[in-house]
Amino acid sequence: MGFFAGTIFMIGTTLGAGFLSGAELVRFFGAENFLPAVLLSSAVFCLLLMLFLRLGKKYGGFEGALKIFGRGKSYVRVFLSALSFIPCAGMLAGLDAIAPNLSPLCSLLGLFAVLLFLRRGMKGIGLLNLLLVPFLLFFVFFAARGGLVFSYPSLKGSPLLGVVYAGMNTLLAAPVLLDAGRTMKKPVLSSLCASAVIGICASCVLGVIYREGAGAIFAELPFLYAMEGSVVFQIASALAILTSLASALYPLLKLCEEFSSSKKKYAAKGFVLLAAFALSRMGLKGIVDSLYPVIGVLGLAFSAVCVFYEYFFDKHDQKVHRRRKQA
Repeated sequence: MGFFAGTIFMIGTTLGAGFLSGAELVRFFGAENFLPAVLLSSAVFCLLLMLFLRLGKKYGGFEGALKIFGRGKSYVRVFLSALSFIPCAGMLAGLDAIAPNLSPLCSLLGLFAVLLFLRRGMKGIGLLNLLLVPFLLFFVFFAARGGLVFSYPSLKGSPLLGVVYAGMNTLLAAPVLLDAGRTMKKPVLSSLCASAVIGICASCVLGVIYREGAGAIFAELPFLYAMEGSVVFQIASALAILTSLASALYPLLKLCEEFSSSKKKYAAKGFVLLAAFALSRMGLKGIVDSLYPVIGVLGLAFSAVCVFYEYFFDKHDQKVHRRRKQA
């Protein structure tokens, strides 16, 4: 995976329903001035992207990287796969929120389209991102052409929520990032560019929402409100959801492939899809407000454990052995 494809790939894992609708951006960056939180989040996100890509390169992808957890690798894998239910549900809820009158037809059609690409595994996710992400970036920058507003006096929030947002995104994308790390040729440069573009896009989306005012800020789909229900926006949002939905479904379907018989594989996949669809009935706002912050904290904790095992565990282990010998 070259520089351009790698950058597009990482952007595509982030530009989902919550991002392009503005729902999760307002939730995490809803402060009087959102720029400090966006800058801090982009910096942390860049570091975490480099960390997971490095682990994927060193250990040969998601399965290999789990070895750093020793006997607990099976539990970690189940934990990460189970968390993928939440973004899957969020993406499906986002599809239905874009066109409520067509619910649940939109989410079912989107799910079908993503499954077609996922038949090719990581290559399918990469192809989907290459096809859709350039259009999404053009749309975001085009929407910001009327000017941006960077502050809104009545909102209070902490820039540290931006760090939680970075942890959430990297945790949810961890399986695909680790697998992508195996073939990523310029992970550092791609991470820098991807995090910078995502930060700029977040600023554009929030700037448009703040320009519109309280009506947009407190709406279920703030960016859609600011765009006055534009059909082009609805299409762009749906396409953005497909890229993130593919990344979220990937580890779940991959886990299902480990069953020995075809019947069990199909049954497991059917259960996964039905469970994600059932959870999506919470609605996009409910999922973003109640579940995403928890995932963000878990993401930071998981990243801290990865950093410890990768950079400090050997030294810590040697100290323990020396103390045992001395004892």
